[in-house]
Amino acid sequence: MPPSIGIDLGTTNCAVATVVKGQPRLIERATGQRLLPSLVGIREDGARVVGEEARLLMETMPEAVAHATKRFIGQRWTPELAARARLLYPYQLVAGPHDDVRVKLAGQALPISQISAMLLSELRLDAEEFFDREVTQAVITVPANFTDAQRAATREAAEIAGLKVLRLVNEPTAAAMAFGLAHGFSGNALVFDLGGGTFDVSVLRIDKGVFEVLATAGDPYFGGDDFDNVLVQWLLGHVTDEPSRERLTKDRAAVQQLKLVAEHAKCEVSQAMFARISTVLMPDSKQGGIPLESMLTRTFFENLVRPKTEYALKIVEQALNEANLDQSQVDSVLLVGGMTRVPLLRQLVAAHFRKEPDVRVDPDEAVALGAAIHAAELVEKGGKTLLLDVVGSTLGVQVAGGLVKPLISRNTMLPCSSTEIFYPGRDGQTVVRVPVVQGESARAVENVRLGELALEDLAETLRREHELHVTFSLDTEGQLAVSVTDQHSGQVKAVTIDQRTNLGGAETTALAQRETAHRKAQQSADPAERRATRHARRALHGVLVSLRRLQRELFHVAKEADQAEAKAVAVTLAEAIKAGDEVERTGSREEIEKVTTRLVLALQHLSGSQTG
Repeated sequence: MPPSIGIDLGTTNCAVATVVKGQPRLIERATGQRLLPSLVGIREDGARVVGEEARLLMETMPEAVAHATKRFIGQRWTPELAARARLLYPYQLVAGPHDDVRVKLAGQALPISQISAMLLSELRLDAEEFFDREVTQAVITVPANFTDAQRAATREAAEIAGLKVLRLVNEPTAAAMAFGLAHGFSGNALVFDLGGGTFDVSVLRIDKGVFEVLATAGDPYFGGDDFDNVLVQWLLGHVTDEPSRERLTKDRAAVQQLKLVAEHAKCEVSQAMFARISTVLMPDSKQGGIPLESMLTRTFFENLVRPKTEYALKIVEQALNEANLDQSQVDSVLLVGGMTRVPLLRQLVAAHFRKEPDVRVDPDEAVALGAAIHAAELVEKGGKTLLLDVVGSTLGVQVAGGLVKPLISRNTMLPCSSTEIFYPGRDGQTVVRVPVVQGESARAVENVRLGELALEDLAETLRREHELHVTFSLDTEGQLAVSVTDQHSGQVKAVTIDQRTNLGGAETTALAQRETAHRKAQQSADPAERRATRHARRALHGVLVSLRRLQRELFHVAKEADQAEAKAVAVTLAEAIKAGDEVERTGSREEIEKVTTRLVLALQHLSGSQTG
């Protein structure tokens, strides 16, 4: 059988897994990591960096790194969306020629689907190194409440990365598959999936390899980033000087630095009872740094974020109500996503269900493992598992008065189809437009518009004599097809889902060719040499970032000679990093060690200057 993989294309981290001898396992990266940070950056020399290297680049050039872009995939660009993103992220969102959202990095406007494709390509490279052969077949996971346009854009990203999508699977469903098969579980399970940028709750009935989703609920714009932003606002409150706060909030690099401080404090206070915060924020100004000193206790943190956790529990109740179950009928609660490591969330979930959540499957790995299980099943056609999923959002038609007539309700079992009869708005009407919307509101303007059917040249008859049969059909992974039949003439019209922000054939092909060339360049080197090169470059980046961080925080008290020494080290390191893959082949390892030694001495001088 050709190899198959399962991919968790997450907001914060990505992972790739496969099935070996009947057992799912995560595929480690060439650098030894199990997760790939969902970060893509463009260096000053135009080179691409992904994952940990992009994280290091974000320390010094935050505007050159795209992160949390999953929140924008499949969306149309609007000034409002760009303005909201500008408040949260250091990079800029711009409109593409198809009204799609693009990220501006180092002067390049990259489509969101291309950003996702770069991450998928990196995961594919890791899988091909693991199998030592080409890998093209994959199951990719998406949030349960992803819209039709978001699912289409995810498929487009896979196409650019040269992957054939066997199926798109909802993330909580994939996690339940990993849990159910790994532990032989049967019964009712609730999956609480809180990641960096999305939140999903799914209720399933699991029995002898049959995974039946009873209901799903969630929020595609709620996740760990929102918890971090609460801490950012709290930290900003420590800057009592108004001019300093204004300098800080207007500088993207300083805001990103503050977000990293908040994220680190959140992780630290989740493992210990308190986190000490001590840094110097450096807005792009000659007015000096802004010192920030504080102590965050777990109790205070939990009080700060309690409204967020209570909101999450409301969504849990919504999913249970739609599944016609209460807490006592849930046999197991599964925690998925990095945010579920926060003790408060685990405690609240345990109190809500009066039982401890099951944590036997790693919350960061469960989704990828479940996707791998389903991928293997689809390739081998073994018949060991059956996945029965549901519609994530209600689909309907806009009618008179701006209201919505639902055709397919959320949590309807997939695949499904529904037909409703409509009439023209008035007698003698020759053109009828049928807007298609997705969402739970009774008002069309509050939902997502997917497209519009236009029937023209209709016979001039009484409206009640002119039946229009509108049919919605959804396949097993929730892709929508819409058609309308004019019963008077027999004319059939299929809708174009024009809210999909597909890039178009020519651009998609060009981007796919670029990704293919990138993979071939990566594959041309010996695997062992490539791993060593990656390690060396990561080490160089780490040293450079440490130096620049110390420069930022300590230069205002450092001696001139020490500043000059540190700057010289930074220049040497930057040149070594720009050498790229030649770092190992040019025998520059000894030079790197010399540079590192100089760096240590420089940092010791800087630290001495500070304490003195």
